[in-house]
Amino acid sequence: MEKLLKKPVKDFMTKKVISVKAEDNIKNVFKIMDKNKILGMPVIDDYGRPIGMVTETDLIKHFTTLESPSGINLLGSMIFLDSDSYNRTLKSHCAEKIGDIMTEGTAVIKEDSTLLEAIDMMSEYHITRLPVIDNKEKLVGIITRTDIIHQLAKSKKI
Repeated sequence: MEKLLKKPVKDFMTKKVISVKAEDNIKNVFKIMDKNKILGMPVIDDYGRPIGMVTETDLIKHFTTLESPSGINLLGSMIFLDSDSYNRTLKSHCAEKIGDIMTEGTAVIKEDSTLLEAIDMMSEYHITRLPVIDNKEKLVGIITRTDIIHQLAKSKKI
């Protein structure tokens, strides 16, 4: 097991990564994720470097019903409580581009990092997938918790 955990991420990652750009249309990305049965994918810049992630959670939030903000009526005027939160939610609902709903500044891992380092990062940041980058910071793969579970199961012959 220890030997497996010291192997580089590039030995276990998915190399054919489906990625999108910030200016891509949300509905098209939704269709891509559905067609490929994936729950998240990296958002890259024009140079192929990861700049964020878009996940099923981002899409669900975008397509769910918008609730009115809570507020109080004071002397005939409505005072909204927690209007910052409502404004962020409203912006997400009105968004058309992935860049408006993606999680920016996602954690990434270098392809020569160990499987143990990937596990530690996922645990520390409470994430289920990590874009894998090369020395030029370009996206070269993705590793998910599922990839790791498959490798651990294979090593234990489960």
